[in-house]
Amino acid sequence: MSDKKNFVDKYFNIKNSLLYFALFLLISAVSLYYVNKIYSQGSNLDVLFSFSTKILISLFTLLFFYFIFDGLRLYFVLKTLNAGISFWNVYKLVFINIFISNITPLATGGGFAQVYFLQKKGIPLGKSSAAVLIRTLLSATMLFLSVPLIVFRNRSMLNLLPGDYIFVYLGLFLALYILVFYLLIFKLRTIMKIIYKFFYFLKSKHLLTKKRFRKITRYIFKNLELFSEDLAFFIQGKKIYVFLSFLFTVIFLLAEFSFSYLILKGLGYEIHFFRILTLQVLVVFIMYFAPTPGAAGIAEGGYSLLFSKFVNQSDLFPLLFYWRFFSKYVGILIGVFVFFHLIIRGGIEVEEE
Repeated sequence: MSDKKNFVDKYFNIKNSLLYFALFLLISAVSLYYVNKIYSQGSNLDVLFSFSTKILISLFTLLFFYFIFDGLRLYFVLKTLNAGISFWNVYKLVFINIFISNITPLATGGGFAQVYFLQKKGIPLGKSSAAVLIRTLLSATMLFLSVPLIVFRNRSMLNLLPGDYIFVYLGLFLALYILVFYLLIFKLRTIMKIIYKFFYFLKSKHLLTKKRFRKITRYIFKNLELFSEDLAFFIQGKKIYVFLSFLFTVIFLLAEFSFSYLILKGLGYEIHFFRILTLQVLVVFIMYFAPTPGAAGIAEGGYSLLFSKFVNQSDLFPLLFYWRFFSKYVGILIGVFVFFHLIIRGGIEVEEE
C-alpha cells in the first residue's frame, strides 16, 4: 500500500493529474476553437450523422480493434521476454497509457504508469521497463525511418514541414535511439560507471548519506543489468513472438492512420490511402517534438496545416475534431475511469500461477 501511495504521490497524484488533464482540455479546446474560427465557413460537427451506415460501422469497428492492436503489441513484447501476464491486464494498460501520456508533457508519464502497474502484476522493474521501452521504440523507429522515405519520394512535402532543420532533428533522434540500444546492450558497464560517479559526487557534497548512496546504486545497477539482459533477450527471443510484436506494431499504426481515411470517405473525398498515410506519419512525427500534454495544440495545428492543402475549408474542422475524437479522446475518457479505478482498487490484480 505504501509503495502505491508513494508512486501516486510522486508522479500521478489526484491534484496533478486533474491539473494536467485540465491543461490538456484547455489547449485542445482553444486549438479547436481557433481552427473552427478560421475554417468554419458553415462547417459543423453534425456532419458525422450524414455519413453512410457503412462508414459509421467501419469507424466504430476500427476503434474497437485499434485498442486491441495497441494491447497486442505490448502483450507480445512481454511474451518474448517470458513475462507471465494475461492479455486482459495488458488491455487495461492501453487506456492507462493513453490517459497518462496525454496529460503529461512529451508523453513521458504513460510509460512510467505502465511500468508501475506491470510491477503490481509481479513483473520485475527491469523486465517491465524493457517491455515498455521496446514497445515504444518499435513504433517510434518505424515512424522515424518512414519520414525520410516519404519526403524523398514526395519532394513537395518539404514545403509542408516546419523549419529547415527537420532532417537534423530526425538524424539526432535516430542516432540517440541507436546509441541507447548500443550502450544498454554492449556498454552497460560504462553506463554504470557514469551513474556511480554521479551519485558519488552527490554523496561527496553531502547531498546523499552513505547508506542512501549504497541503496540507490545497488537498486539501479541490479535493474539495469536485468533491463539490459531483457533487451538482448528480446532480439534473440522466440521468433514468432518477435515477429508478432513487429506485426501488431505495424497494424496498430495503420489502424491509427485509417481514422482520417474513413472520415474523409464519409465527407465525400476520394483521396488515395497512401497519401493519407504519408500525411499522418508527418503529423505524428511532428507530435513527437511537442512539449505540451498530449501534443495538444501542436497536433491540431500540424494536422490542419497538412490537410488544409487537400480538403475544403468547411470540412477541415469536422475532419480534425473526429480524427482527435476517435484516435485520442475516446481512449482518454476510458483511461480516466480505468486509471482511477485501478488506483482505488490497488492496481492490477495478481493472478494465480
